[in-house]
Amino acid sequence: MMYRLCRKCNKPIVPPAVYCEKCNEKVIKQQEEYKTLREKRYNKNRNPKYKQFYNSNDWKILKEKKLFDCQYQCEICKGLATEVHHIKPIQTIEGWIRRLDYFNLEALCTRCHNYRHKRFQQRQK
Repeated sequence: MMYRLCRKCNKPIVPPAVYCEKCNEKVIKQQEEYKTLREKRYNKNRNPKYKQFYNSNDWKILKEKKLFDCQYQCEICKGLATEVHHIKPIQTIEGWIRRLDYFNLEALCTRCHNYRHKRFQQRQK
C-alpha cells in the first residue's frame, strides 16, 4: 500500500487524503472560521434593506423556481446555473419595484453572473 505525508504534521496517511484525521479537523475548523469572517466583512458594507430582501423566503422561493424552470441551465453559456440575476438591479427604483418580478430575472452560472456585474474583464468559455 502506498502512503503519503500529511501536509501539516508529516504523518503517513493513505491517499487520496491530504491531511491526517487530526489535522483535517483543524483545517475544516479554520475554513469555517474564515468563511464566517469573510461573510461578516462582506455583510458589514451591505445595505440592510438588500440583505433582508436576499434572506427573505419570498426571494428564496422565487430564485429556486427560476432555476428549476430553466433546468439549472445558464441563460448565456448553457452551463450549470447556480445564481439568479436581476436584469434591472434592485438598487434602482424600478429594480426595487420589480425585485420579485419573475420576468426581471435570469438564471446564470457564477462566471456569467460575475461578467454581468463586471467583476471580470471578459467572460471565458
